[in-house]
Amino acid sequence: MRVLIKIRGATMGLFIFALAFGFFVLLLFLCTVYVYFRLVKAVKAGEEVPKWMYKLGQSFRFRYSNHYTFDDITDSAALKETNFFILSLILVNIIFGLVMYHRTNNFLEALYTVLKLQFALAIISVTLNGIVKFFLILLKPSGREAYSYSSSKAVIAAVCLTSFVFTLFMSMTGFPAKAPSVQFDTANVIIGETRAAELLNAGFSFSERTPDSEIVNKNDEHSSYGELVKLVKDGKPYGLMSLTPEWGTSDKLKNCIVTFYSISADNEQLSKVKFSNKELSKLTINDFKTKNLTDIFSLKPADYEEIKNNTFFILKLQTAGYGIWKSYSLEANFNSDGSPYSYSIRAKHSIWD
Repeated sequence: MRVLIKIRGATMGLFIFALAFGFFVLLLFLCTVYVYFRLVKAVKAGEEVPKWMYKLGQSFRFRYSNHYTFDDITDSAALKETNFFILSLILVNIIFGLVMYHRTNNFLEALYTVLKLQFALAIISVTLNGIVKFFLILLKPSGREAYSYSSSKAVIAAVCLTSFVFTLFMSMTGFPAKAPSVQFDTANVIIGETRAAELLNAGFSFSERTPDSEIVNKNDEHSSYGELVKLVKDGKPYGLMSLTPEWGTSDKLKNCIVTFYSISADNEQLSKVKFSNKELSKLTINDFKTKNLTDIFSLKPADYEEIKNNTFFILKLQTAGYGIWKSYSLEANFNSDGSPYSYSIRAKHSIWD
């Protein structure tokens, strides 16, 4: 029991850390917005920005330019320079997003790619901003002073810092995936979300269990949660399910979440079972060998991985980890002669580990 508590404490700590990191990213974003509006306010009032903003802007220098200092000046040109950088960053994001969408024909995948490359896109915008400014200086009439504003660099530095931390956050947490579902009889089970009570209300029962039976999440191997039970309706078996307490280590069966579902190919009810509205009984091993698994189940996830071998096929959704967002896997197992053996779906989350 002490080992179980220790393991769950560590994984819950991961969940809390990921949430705290997300809050830190949000805080940085709000600080960046604040820095920008301090510049806007100062320009409109004809004042200087606070000294700490100048210092922040001065810190935004590459190693080779440590001998060079920016100009501690606040005027309308500094605001224009800042606005141009923000506009260029938005345009770079849009252009890159359109390119990715054209390549993948998947909006969520394109969006996720853009989000996890925010720091790189910010650096591209900084470079673009520098190139444009260089040509503007060349075209500027002689005798007119050209400044490098530390006030505008303060905003740019804040944006780059926020985008860097946000990129780290995205690499750690990934992008939320739509939960796969299982349909059988009149029930629609969303793996990782549907409670056992919904199945009980639909006329199903769980073998050798009552609605008030205690379910304990032992989770000794981090591969399965809760307790594995047999799903039954009208005396007919509909496969196996893992029921897991949503919070804590134990709860009544009726309150538990369905985190795993499996059905063997020789189950007489297979013809009534669908994964993401795809009839399992109509699938063959050739479908899994020749088609993308996302196409078989009509899914367009932001982040996924397909694993294929001769008889075993896995589609993983949300592969960056499950600190905040759930990850899912759809599995199809076949015999050596190509006949189906079993199908399953599972959900994973740090709060259940």
